[in-house]
Amino acid sequence: MLDAVFNPRRIALVGASERPGTMGRLLWDNLRTFPGEVVPVSRSTAIDGVRAYADLSDVPGPIDLAVIGVPAERVLAAVRAAATAGVRAAVVLTAGFAETGEPGAALQAEVVAAARAGSMRLVGPNCFGVQNCDLPLNASIAPSAPPAGPDGGISLVTQSGSYGMAVHALGLDEGMRLAKVYAAGNKAEITDAEVLAYLRADPATRVVCLLLESITGGAEFFAEARRTAAVKPVLVTLTGRSAAGQRAALSHTAALASDDRLRAGALAQAGVARAASGQQMLDAARLLAVQPRPGGPRVGIVTNSGGLGVELTDLLYDVGLAVPQLSASLQADLQELLPEYGSPRNPVDMTPIWSRYTELYPELTDRLARSGEVDVVIPIVLARAGSPEVVRGLIAVSEALRRDGIGVPVAACWVAARSFQEAADELQHGGVPVLPWPERAAAAVGLAVGCSAALGERAADPPRPAERQPPGRRDLADPEQVRQLLVAAGIPCAASEPADSPDAAVLAADRLGYPVVAKVVHAELSHKSDVGGVRVGLADAVAVRAAAASLLALRPGARVLLQEQRSGVEVVVGGLRDPAFGPAVMVGLGGVLVEVLDDVAFALAPVTPAYAETLLRSLRGAAVLDGVRGAPPVDVPALAAVVVAVGELMLADPGLAELDLNPVLAGPDGATAVDWRLAATQEP
Repeated sequence: MLDAVFNPRRIALVGASERPGTMGRLLWDNLRTFPGEVVPVSRSTAIDGVRAYADLSDVPGPIDLAVIGVPAERVLAAVRAAATAGVRAAVVLTAGFAETGEPGAALQAEVVAAARAGSMRLVGPNCFGVQNCDLPLNASIAPSAPPAGPDGGISLVTQSGSYGMAVHALGLDEGMRLAKVYAAGNKAEITDAEVLAYLRADPATRVVCLLLESITGGAEFFAEARRTAAVKPVLVTLTGRSAAGQRAALSHTAALASDDRLRAGALAQAGVARAASGQQMLDAARLLAVQPRPGGPRVGIVTNSGGLGVELTDLLYDVGLAVPQLSASLQADLQELLPEYGSPRNPVDMTPIWSRYTELYPELTDRLARSGEVDVVIPIVLARAGSPEVVRGLIAVSEALRRDGIGVPVAACWVAARSFQEAADELQHGGVPVLPWPERAAAAVGLAVGCSAALGERAADPPRPAERQPPGRRDLADPEQVRQLLVAAGIPCAASEPADSPDAAVLAADRLGYPVVAKVVHAELSHKSDVGGVRVGLADAVAVRAAAASLLALRPGARVLLQEQRSGVEVVVGGLRDPAFGPAVMVGLGGVLVEVLDDVAFALAPVTPAYAETLLRSLRGAAVLDGVRGAPPVDVPALAAVVVAVGELMLADPGLAELDLNPVLAGPDGATAVDWRLAATQEP
């Protein structure tokens, strides 16, 4: 049904007007380029000589898309009329709905109900509009649609109307090639997942860019993002990072699972590349839309300035890319072209030899791209190098590389005066992205490389375990019952025994074998270490008896848990049930210091063993897993198996809201949970 939004044959403009300065006039003018029929619905009898109708129900024949620009109080009647008339889709640009508070939210709900009653899809309300640059269709408040690319281009999905306008300006100013612009506004009816699925199948969309303030239908969005990122680049900018609050819950897992962390983890897991800003996202998209996808992280630089070459090298390193020293044979080949005082090492520095720029820029770029030693070539076009002759040479090289099947992209780092802007525009229109200054160039190329690495590499989701209903009665505050549940789920847990007196504690320790650990058990003491509720290294009965007496005195009704003592790297593994995304897992380093170290990562369940290892390796302190200061390396596959099992348990048992294994002690011979806590979704 989204084809009616992007590829309508006949449009009705509700609120069309001849009066200058009105939305109805702006939309009428914007729709003039639409190749099909536009029918005005207006209080006037005609708009610019075209017959107008007082109501959509009066319009003869089928309408694919209704563009609604009337005041908020008239939108409900317009949507009802459109749905009754069998209109397939509507774009509501008007504000004054859920974004304004409860009365607006109630009105929005009525509008959605009216649309659904007629099986009509609804874009918005409170949105910038929709553009299809190839048709062309400009059902938006922008004065014109951005330029389309001859072989497709970027499709932008945005919640922000101002970003839609900014993209329009950028498209004109910097020669961006766009396919579609979709402003979701309040996202009242069409989901993010549906738009992604449509753009995945759209042949004109080469790159998908998402500017999101929220994600609707998290689980469905994740599934569609995963499928889309496997076949074409998907980049996202998420706003509202600072406003995302942490969940208030008992476990470490929920306390750290801010909306932004979980969204970031889900997007990375799906293969979506996350940009730090909208500009960075669009810069990378420009590269991916017109050049081959980078095949790796090796960058070759051509420059006439040693200083800028060094700066770009450092910035590329900061985003995880490499500027490798070239082989001796390639250096010798390049040195034949360079002046005696030039450097062929990489960056390839021709120095400010103005008289030879026209020859050297294209030739050095071509030889680097064909060498097999780099995956991307960035010529730094500085000062006089921004001449029409150099630009045309670079365009010719780019075209020759494509003809010869050389899949190494070329992107220009442009550092030239405004007087050279016409040449920059020619280079951009010629298919070589122009990225101003080293910082923007490095950020864009880094993001493009990361995005390309995900293409086609998303493994199939592991099979989801069959959902099981929890037993009618279980006490998740009982550490032994929880231990049995975890062991049954395949999670290794340290042997333990509860006791309610010092004498019982000694007997339990005798059975477990010394040394042992003693822990307080009480519903009010979820963080035992904070109250001195953990005693380790108890080597004999005397120590156990004293520790048990002290722990039992911490709270009336307390018990003590005796446990075999283990050692290893402290890791936290958790599970949570997010209202938008569903079951998720968390891994982190630090045990009781996990909040202080703040070194955690999230993914949606289920996870494969390979992705669980990827998650562990993504931690800043992951080096400790390989052994530091003489410590042996950790059995990472065994630790990953715990992460997999936690995800499967969260999926299989809908009665679990949170699961916290903290710490899991990981060593060379396996990984064992030594403390655990679960929370139910509802009272048993």
